[in-house]
Amino acid sequence: MLDNQELKKYVLAIDLGTGGPKVGLVDQEGRVASSTFEAVQLFFLPNGGAEHDPAEWWSAIVASVKRVVQTSGVAPAAIIAIGVTSMWSVTLPVNDKGEPLMNVLSWMDGRGAPYNRAVVKGFPNIQGYQLGTLLKYLDIAGFPPTLNGIDALGHMLFVKHERPEVYRQAYKFFEPMDYINMRLTGKFAATQNTALPTMMVDNRRLNVQEYDPWLLKKGGIDREKLPDLLPIDGILGKITPSVANELGLSPNTVVVCGINDNSSSAIGSGSLANSEPAAVLGTSGYLAAHVPFKKTDLNSSMATMPSAIKGQYLFWGELANNGKVLESYLKNLVYAQDGFDTGEIPADMYDRASQVAAQVPAGSEGVLFLPWFNGCLSPGEDQYMRGGLLNFSHKTSRAHAIRAVFEGLAMNWRWLRGPSEKLIGRPFKFWRLTGGGALSDVWSQIMADVVGIPMHRQADPRNSNVVGVGLLAFNRLGLVNLEDIPKMIKFDRIFEPNPENRAIYDRMFAQFMSSKDKIRPVFHALNK
Repeated sequence: MLDNQELKKYVLAIDLGTGGPKVGLVDQEGRVASSTFEAVQLFFLPNGGAEHDPAEWWSAIVASVKRVVQTSGVAPAAIIAIGVTSMWSVTLPVNDKGEPLMNVLSWMDGRGAPYNRAVVKGFPNIQGYQLGTLLKYLDIAGFPPTLNGIDALGHMLFVKHERPEVYRQAYKFFEPMDYINMRLTGKFAATQNTALPTMMVDNRRLNVQEYDPWLLKKGGIDREKLPDLLPIDGILGKITPSVANELGLSPNTVVVCGINDNSSSAIGSGSLANSEPAAVLGTSGYLAAHVPFKKTDLNSSMATMPSAIKGQYLFWGELANNGKVLESYLKNLVYAQDGFDTGEIPADMYDRASQVAAQVPAGSEGVLFLPWFNGCLSPGEDQYMRGGLLNFSHKTSRAHAIRAVFEGLAMNWRWLRGPSEKLIGRPFKFWRLTGGGALSDVWSQIMADVVGIPMHRQADPRNSNVVGVGLLAFNRLGLVNLEDIPKMIKFDRIFEPNPENRAIYDRMFAQFMSSKDKIRPVFHALNK
C-alpha cells in the first residue's frame, strides 16, 4: 500500500526573477515540499542597457530543478505538471529552432526609448504623446508604450533598428515565462497575460487570442515574429523526452501556459477577492489586486491588465525601486569591494541591515532617503529621477543611513497608496505583505507605520510566486478550486501602525514629497 507521500501530486513551480530562478514543489494544499534559488547575473551596459544571459537562465533552472527534486524526496512520477511565472517586459529573440540570438533585454533596459517616442509623437502633444495615438492606445491596449522604452515594444524596436541582423533572423520574440515553456515543450506560444508588454493585444476583451491589427501596424513589428496566443488557462502539453531526461522528470509531465509574476504574487498571497492588494517587497516592488474592470491612470503610470485568472483584470502599480535599491546600497556603499577593505559581503547582509536600523528611532533623526536608483515608474514615471541621502550632520551614522533607506522605500509605497486607492475606487483596509523583503520585521513594521495601514505578512513570503503558479496549475488541471486558494495561504503576523510614530512619519513624508519635486530639476540636469 502506498503511503501519503506517494499518493500526493505535485506541481514543479518555476519563478524566474531578476536575481535568478526560484524553483519549488507545491502540493494541492499550497504547501511547498522543497524550494531552492540559483542566482544569475544582470549586466548593466552603456546608454541604459541591462541584459541577462539566457544560457545562464537555463543552466540555473536545470540545477535548481534537480536539487529540489533530490532534496524533497518526491518521486518524479508524482510531479504531474510544471508551471512557470516570471518577470515581464523582458525580451529575448530566438530563431526557428528556439535558439537565442542575443542576450535578454531586461525590464530595466531603456535603449528602446527613442523608438517608442517616435511611435507616439505628434501634435497635439500630451505628456509626450500625440493625443489621438494616446487615446487609441488607452482604449485598446489599456496603456501606451513607455517613453523610457522599458517595455517589450521598446526592446523589439531597439533590436529592429540597432541590431537589424538579429531582427531579420528572429523567428519569435519571447517573454521569459514563454521562452522557458518553449524550452520545456518545443511550443512557441504566449497568452494575453504574457504578451501584455508587446502593446499588440486588444485588452478591452478578455481571453483574446489574436493580435490587434492597428496596434501591430502602429508598433511596426511583424506579426510573424510574435508567438501565437493560447487561452489564458491553456495547457501547452507534455515536456519533450530530451528535457525529461535532462531534468530527471517523467515524460508525462504536463506544462501549463505561463503567467507574469504580478499575477502569481496575487494568487500566491491569497489576493483573489476584488480590491484586496498584495504588496510585493521584491526586487522592484509592486502592488497587485484583482478588479472587475479595465482602467488606466496615465498620470500615475498605473493600469489594469488581463489577469492569469480567466475573466479577471489585475491592477498593477510598479515602483521599479525596492529590494534592488537596498541591495545596491549595501553592496556598493556598505560592503563595497574597494580600498576601504570592509571584507567579504556577509551572507546575512540583510539581517544585519535590519538589526542596525532597529537601533535608530523612527524618522532617522531627520535623515531622508530618496529611493529612485532606477528612475521612477509608478506613481509618477520619470526615467531621470535618482536616489540619495539628505540632511546629514556630524552625528549622522551608518545606522541612521540604513534606517533612512528602509523608511524612504516605505515612503515610496505610501506615495503609491493614494493613487492606487483612487484608481481602484475604495480605501485599503490592509495589505498582504509578501516577497523577500517581508522577512524583515523591521522593514515590515516601518511599512505599517509609514503607509498607515496594517500589514498582514505571509508566513512564507519568499515562495508566494511559487505557490501562486503551483496552485494555478492545479486549478487548470481541475484539481483545485480558485475559491479555496485564499484559505490555503498562511500569515504569521499582522504589523499594526504604531500611533506614536504617525506624526513623525507624516512630517517626514511631507518633506519626502517636497524634496522629490524640488530636486527633480537637478536630477534632470545631471542625467539627461
